[in-house]
Amino acid sequence: MEALIYREHGVLAVGESAEPLVTPGTELVHVRAVGICGSELESFASRSPVRVPPLIMGHEIAGIRDSDGAAVAINPIISCGECDLCSRGRRNLCRQRSIVGIHCAGGYAERIVVPAACARPLPDGLSFVQGAFVEPLGNAVHALRLALQHDPMPRRVGIIGAGALGVACVVAAVDRGIAELMVADPSAERRCTAMAAGAGAVATRLEGEFDAIIDAVGAAPTRADSVDLLRPGGVAVWIGLHGPDAGFDSFDLVRQGKSVVGSFCYENRDFDDARMLAGKMSLAWFDQVPLARGAEAFRRLLGGPAPHIKTVLVNS
Repeated sequence: MEALIYREHGVLAVGESAEPLVTPGTELVHVRAVGICGSELESFASRSPVRVPPLIMGHEIAGIRDSDGAAVAINPIISCGECDLCSRGRRNLCRQRSIVGIHCAGGYAERIVVPAACARPLPDGLSFVQGAFVEPLGNAVHALRLALQHDPMPRRVGIIGAGALGVACVVAAVDRGIAELMVADPSAERRCTAMAAGAGAVATRLEGEFDAIIDAVGAAPTRADSVDLLRPGGVAVWIGLHGPDAGFDSFDLVRQGKSVVGSFCYENRDFDDARMLAGKMSLAWFDQVPLARGAEAFRRLLGGPAPHIKTVLVNS
């Protein structure tokens, strides 16, 4: 089958790959759309040990289940299902977890085999491109839920970053009825997308004071802003993974009673909620590229931010 293969450090090319093996308890899925994630771009560029070549990457996947022809989105988290965290529904934090496209072959291919429970049916009428965005939306739903656990009725919420994760957070926040929502991003095109998604205000940097801030970038300056601009007792939810540095004043955190919460992936309930939200994603926000041109699209994204929030590789 055809696949976009991370062959070795610095080498990504379309070529032939062995057909995936179906075993008991797994499902064969014909991939129709798979998003290129910023984490994959950064792993490739930095030669990160998180993704080790040779590897077929891709964890934002939608396709057709071979067994019954159903349209599905793939929940890429594979957990043990038995530990203390899995028993609490927190399989995203399972100590033994693995992730499709990182620890095993992913969706940059014509076909993929996943545990049967990972193939989640898509709502009727949803496109495969929107279905591939269920995974980023799951992250956003989870991050917002963590913020609302801290403050169930936030008056003012800020989102830093209007890339894929940031816009997903906007969609999730609008769905939950957040009254005052501001989004910060240096890109004029992305600020326009955030407004189209339902943001009440946009700027190059957040302004004022917020009950909750979601940092969808994850760099030291954005993390600093996410804490500095909170009201006393407010919460910052960190979802972006651009760099490891915290960058904030810990004295301010203590003296103002502020909280910082890390948000990693999603629980099953978040992923399932995201399936219902994906139809709110405009297809105009996506750049659709054939899998055969995947290496070209990947390198173009490495050259700098694109006007679209997400590039999706598609199979006919």
